[in-house]
Amino acid sequence: MERAFHLPHDAPGSRRSARFGAATLAVAELSSGEMEELLSSLRKGARCGAAAQRAASIARASRRFLDPGDSLRRRAAAVLPAVTGFSPPMIEDALPRVFAPLADPEALARAAEVKGPMFCLLGIVGAGNVLGVPLFKTALALAAGAACIVKPATGEPVLCALFAEALRDLDDDLGAALGVLWWPGGTPQAADCESEFLRGVDSLVAYGSDEAIGVLAQRVRRFLGHGQKLSVGVARLDADADSRSLAAAAATDVALYDQLGCLSPQALYTLGGDARGRSVFIDHLAAALDDLAARWPAGAAPEAQAIAIRRLRDEYEWRALDGEPVSLRTGTGAASWTIVDDPTGGFRPSPLHRTIFVHRLDTLQALPRALGEWLPRVECVGMGPEVDPALSSLGIPRIALLGRMQSPDLGWRQGGFDPMAGIVDGDAS
Repeated sequence: MERAFHLPHDAPGSRRSARFGAATLAVAELSSGEMEELLSSLRKGARCGAAAQRAASIARASRRFLDPGDSLRRRAAAVLPAVTGFSPPMIEDALPRVFAPLADPEALARAAEVKGPMFCLLGIVGAGNVLGVPLFKTALALAAGAACIVKPATGEPVLCALFAEALRDLDDDLGAALGVLWWPGGTPQAADCESEFLRGVDSLVAYGSDEAIGVLAQRVRRFLGHGQKLSVGVARLDADADSRSLAAAAATDVALYDQLGCLSPQALYTLGGDARGRSVFIDHLAAALDDLAARWPAGAAPEAQAIAIRRLRDEYEWRALDGEPVSLRTGTGAASWTIVDDPTGGFRPSPLHRTIFVHRLDTLQALPRALGEWLPRVECVGMGPEVDPALSSLGIPRIALLGRMQSPDLGWRQGGFDPMAGIVDGDAS
């Protein structure tokens, strides 16, 4: 049985099993005193070894998940589909996106260079079921010399624990600086353990809903929260544009993780080209989503989202019948996807699960107006066939090529913060 925890040798606590999605995992339960003991043990592992050695160990551990023949990679690929609801082929394709940036020791050492006083013990709280959400911050903190305790998300509690196991196998001293422990956050049975965790860490980095971030912000002194964000794409349909390749790249970003990540585009904006060129692009987008439905079968949408998608489809079908210049394309059978062709500028949140709005812009300068009040929520803009540097002036943290939106590197300034925010004292608020 795989575990939703990884603790240093001889760590305290009792063990039981719990359901996560369609999988049963082992979990550890700690009292407040046992959590205090764990945090004290982790602190002793901080700043072990030289910086280059720490980065090299993290990179070697990460490379295990890039090798399809490695036992840890095989274990991750075996359990993650049942836990997350994502298809096995999607998991296989997603793992290199997660671990490739962490497998370069020189890049990791540069990114983790400390330029100020550093916290000794960092707490990290994950969210959602997108793979490895806490891993970037964990790797940077360990490379810089901090100790970490990670509370992974209920939707994906496995990968951090497997990474911690890989690290311990390669570098016992550095492995002693990392603990991974899931518990049902905000529940009476875990209240004492959680309170000690929040009291005992020097700094906390958390991912989650705006509501969850607001609650945690009131309970710790040093805090960096990453709340709800969204992303969009821009496709230039100039005369020489390869609309088939653009559509395939955009479809990859839409389908990966079933559009549930903060880097998943909820809308695509076409720029340039005539009405026929735009129609051809949408044809290619539909074909690419169909291909990906076969390659990466979609997971089941929760009932509320499934109802929202059905209502959206009904709305646009009626609008088209009323003569509005809109159209709707959908997958059939297991190909669960929806394209809403609405050439008006603007933004409307998607119900996700491969539901994409396609709007039209006259100029790139019109994008901020189209996004309106949603602009501060935008985490990434994907562009093709090339990135326009003018977008950097909008304050959007990540500008990427279409098809690579969900493959950030270690320089990603998530939420507009320095990658070392929350690790180096003074960066977290």
